[in-house]
Amino acid sequence: MSKNQNEDPKKQLEEAAEASEETAASTAEIEAAEEPSAKKKHERTPEEDAERALNKVKRRKKLKYGTLATVITVVVIAIVVVANVISNVLDKRYNWNIDLTSSGLYEIDEQTVSYLNQLTTDIDVAVMAEESYYNTNSKFKVVQETLNRFAAESNGHITIKYIDMTQNPDAVKPYSDYYSGEFAEGDVVMKNGELVRAVSFDDLIKTEQSYDYTNYQNPVVTKYSFIGEQSLLSAIMGVTDLNPITIAFLDKMNGGSTYNQNDILCYNTMQELLEKNNYKVQSLDISTDAIPEECTVAILPGPSSDLTEAQIQKLTDFLYNGGQYGKKLLYFASPYQGETKKLDEFLEVWGIGIGQDLVLEGNTASAQYVQIAVAGRGINANSVPIVTPTDAEVNKNLVASKQPLVAPYCRNVKQLFETNSGRTTKALLTTADTAFLYAPSEDENTEFDPSTAEHGTFNAAVIGTQSFSVDNVVKSSDVVAFGSAWFVDYVISGMKAYDNPNYFVGLMNSLTGKEGMITIAEKSLDMTTIQISEGAVKGIRTVVMLAFPLVIAIVGIVVYVRRRNK
Repeated sequence: MSKNQNEDPKKQLEEAAEASEETAASTAEIEAAEEPSAKKKHERTPEEDAERALNKVKRRKKLKYGTLATVITVVVIAIVVVANVISNVLDKRYNWNIDLTSSGLYEIDEQTVSYLNQLTTDIDVAVMAEESYYNTNSKFKVVQETLNRFAAESNGHITIKYIDMTQNPDAVKPYSDYYSGEFAEGDVVMKNGELVRAVSFDDLIKTEQSYDYTNYQNPVVTKYSFIGEQSLLSAIMGVTDLNPITIAFLDKMNGGSTYNQNDILCYNTMQELLEKNNYKVQSLDISTDAIPEECTVAILPGPSSDLTEAQIQKLTDFLYNGGQYGKKLLYFASPYQGETKKLDEFLEVWGIGIGQDLVLEGNTASAQYVQIAVAGRGINANSVPIVTPTDAEVNKNLVASKQPLVAPYCRNVKQLFETNSGRTTKALLTTADTAFLYAPSEDENTEFDPSTAEHGTFNAAVIGTQSFSVDNVVKSSDVVAFGSAWFVDYVISGMKAYDNPNYFVGLMNSLTGKEGMITIAEKSLDMTTIQISEGAVKGIRTVVMLAFPLVIAIVGIVVYVRRRNK
């Protein structure tokens, strides 16, 4: 190996050390050269610091207000959800709905509210249909709303369920086990223990058809009315009254009707009112049937022909009641009756006389125009008299009302005596002293002249009472005679303009000692339209299409600008 080769390692080490020093120096120079720029990068001017601080404040404000807005939004949503849940629960409990219909279609009568508020018995209501059966039809929805209001006013004593009889027949069994009939779709069933009453759909919605001869395209006119409030309440009363009072309705004679067929709607209405107020009505033939001992009251429609001696004796025996008395007979005369000599003699014993003339009102200011189911005898319908209850004791169950009582087609009922051999009489309903007696002439060409008629106060109803006292206990029976069955005419009883049905039921309650009466007028389900002028239409259109959007746009712009400047 040569010398140069031996020296190479040492020399190489020295050269490497020098190179390292040069590199270090070069690196130091570079760092020294770069240091001012690095320092300059981390140093900020006062303006930059101010801007940085401002941005920091803005970020904090955004975070603060954004968080606050989020919290407020969450709280508001939570409040709305909770309030909605609570309101739904309370609505189901108290039915907080507002009825905006002009006829108060979805409201229930004050008498109904009062009765439901006093309920102390739990009643299970089962509607034999899916809930959609009622709430999807505008005409049927009133049934559902009425039931909801019943439940709301019952203080929790009424519960409602809907049962699909086809899909869930087992759910029907608890009701059908205590019911003798068959349930149909749409029936509303009331149950209290083993007592069950069913209200059919026809007793909820009444359908009437008439013919419009002026409309050749659609001549058949169909009208719908809601009669369900009375029917539903009657069913509730039926399952809470364990001992209904029985009434004998003497409407048959030798297999035929006792009365003239012109009076049929009056007597049908009479029976419906009694049954809906939880009286048990038995139709009997006065010729062949015995009046059951449990019957407290018998009703005799004005017979077309006179009664026989045997039939008169049957009435006498009923009122005598084996010496126990305590029975009531209601008699309704009719303008369509023939001569009834034996029946008139029976009534005279009780101090009651039925005149042949009809009572009309001579004062045109108070005379009533009364629409009735069947017109007859050429009587002017606007001459019907208003009658006033006079005996406070018998009329004690009559609820005070602002609506008048009217007596259409009413024969004059005479009070033959006040006291005679243990019998007394009292007038129940009387006219004003401006009334007169109308006696239609047999000659059609002769016009009746009211100025020549007898004017004064006349009776529309009289009660005769026979009583005696044994050991300071008074026993009595009563005969009540009305001048006309049209007092409870079908049309009059369905109107709120007159209080006749309330009076009739109240009188029955007084005679039998039964408390509580409720008669509800039907409500039309025919849709009505609101008529507004063209100017009103333009005004509504302007508000909806221009004013509302403009206000919303202005509010949006203001909010955007304010947030932009923050």
